[in-house]
Amino acid sequence: MEPLQCEQRIPKVSLAEILRCFEHPISEEQAWAICFQCCCKMKQLAQGLHPSLHAVVIKGPGSIFIHADGAASFKVYQKSGKSTGSYCFFGLYPQLLEYLGVVIYEALDWGIDSQLERELSEALEKLLSLMLKLDNEAMKLAVTLQDVIKVCEEHLSRPYEAASHYKVTCRSLFTEYMELQKLLSIIQTSKEVFWHQSLALSLLPPHATVWPDVIRELQNGVRLRKATERPQHHAPPKEYIRSPYELLVDDIQHKRYTLRKVGQSPLVSSLCLLALPSAMLCLQVLERKLKECMPQEPSWHEQLMAEIKRPQKLQPSTARENGSKPKGTCW
Repeated sequence: MEPLQCEQRIPKVSLAEILRCFEHPISEEQAWAICFQCCCKMKQLAQGLHPSLHAVVIKGPGSIFIHADGAASFKVYQKSGKSTGSYCFFGLYPQLLEYLGVVIYEALDWGIDSQLERELSEALEKLLSLMLKLDNEAMKLAVTLQDVIKVCEEHLSRPYEAASHYKVTCRSLFTEYMELQKLLSIIQTSKEVFWHQSLALSLLPPHATVWPDVIRELQNGVRLRKATERPQHHAPPKEYIRSPYELLVDDIQHKRYTLRKVGQSPLVSSLCLLALPSAMLCLQVLERKLKECMPQEPSWHEQLMAEIKRPQKLQPSTARENGSKPKGTCW
């Protein structure tokens, strides 16, 4: 068998390369998208003019390709005799579905310890069981491409958007792979450039590599040593010359001084005599007693305000009936 050249010009990447690049398994949504796109591709090949002349090979994740536009494809060979592998089939699409289910299951378990089992959603487990014929219902009935496509469509809330949704999911997977590959290429190029620069610096004379060594130490960090680890240089102490101010303070602290006796001067006596009259005057003022203040008679204005503030007495009802006027009224 010889591979067909019709899809060689389309940018694509195998599922195995994606798994090795990401170093983690695919998500459940990506598994749904890959399954749907692969089944649509099988259906397209089955509806071809000469499907019996083509052989689809599914042998591990390296046999499935994801295209830049979100489509999926396989290694398709032209029939030229007997097939050399047990994974080559001519029109036996139920068996292709079984091997496709095996590949998707391997992609979901990629990088996970063999003793651990990944927990999948109930809908995805039902789909894989249908493709792998693990339940009794799948063993009784022959599973077709249309059955798997219908399950993938019903997985979405809007089944009529399945083709566009799964195509966008596969396209995003291809884009993420290309961006990660570009980043890894930049990192690898930077490592090679750094290695060449280090090799070139090693060939330079010793005095020419002082500055790069300093930069490298600053990048890696410098370890500070403790004071006890530092080398002790027992050099003779230098003679320290103190300032006049320090000498004066030292003399005062150690009481290296003698005080002279000071006698009473005439100026001090005269100042004391001048201060005596003012002191006597202060004593007289302190001993003076003030007369007691006599209460003054309130003015007419104060009496009027007091009358206004004073609560009025109510007139008795008997006096109101007799028509008598209360005392103190003028009408």
